[in-house]
Amino acid sequence: MADLENFIKELEVQEIQLPYSIKLMLDLKNEFNLKEIYSSNGLLEIIKADNPESESMRTFIYEKIKEYLNACTDCLLHSSDSCTRKVPGEGCLNSPLMLIGEGPGFDEDKLGKPFVGRAGQLLTTILNKLGINRQKVYISNVVKCRPPMNRTPFVKEMKACSRNLELELTFIAPKVIIALGSVPLNYFKPNSSIMRERGKWIYTRGFWVMPTFHPAYILRQQGKALNKTKWDVWEDFNKALAKVRELCPEYSFN
Repeated sequence: MADLENFIKELEVQEIQLPYSIKLMLDLKNEFNLKEIYSSNGLLEIIKADNPESESMRTFIYEKIKEYLNACTDCLLHSSDSCTRKVPGEGCLNSPLMLIGEGPGFDEDKLGKPFVGRAGQLLTTILNKLGINRQKVYISNVVKCRPPMNRTPFVKEMKACSRNLELELTFIAPKVIIALGSVPLNYFKPNSSIMRERGKWIYTRGFWVMPTFHPAYILRQQGKALNKTKWDVWEDFNKALAKVRELCPEYSFN
């Protein structure tokens, strides 16, 4: 860790911007007086342990995630009229399951929480029917500022905001990710179609990613299309839940 700190000091002299994850690792080490940590896996084991100190570390990490996000000016979304506040992810940092959507809408921007509008209410209903307490998963978005008119985020905006999402991915380290819609799908597998990839596993960077339709898409359907879409999403969520139980049978969503 000492060598890492020296390396970072050299980078700071050169005015090279450090990854948020490296900054947070050092903040964590200093705050909790951690000894030498030689791997990210070793650090994650400490963070995810079931004890009061690890719980304090997770709280510290989440506050830092929000702090870095609130200081972010990497794209113009943060200064657009549509954005009144940034919306960090929310939930359990211990969860092996992470849900990732596109970006905040009107209700999310107003309340500062992800998935709290009509689409969010539908998502909560799906989770409840699966026996999952929403507070026992982690829910986030690719971009954390509301795009104008709820439009799809531009590629440059997603790339700029990736520093924030990558920080969440690093310290939550989910085993399974449900990608809600084409934007998170393309984050993990560029140039993909949600219509073709929905329901098909993508294994990348150590994550099992299950692409499915965004709850807002379900709400736009009618008649037979609505019924089919609901069953497609239900099947995808069940696949994801089965994979989590296979990989982390000890984790309880209740």
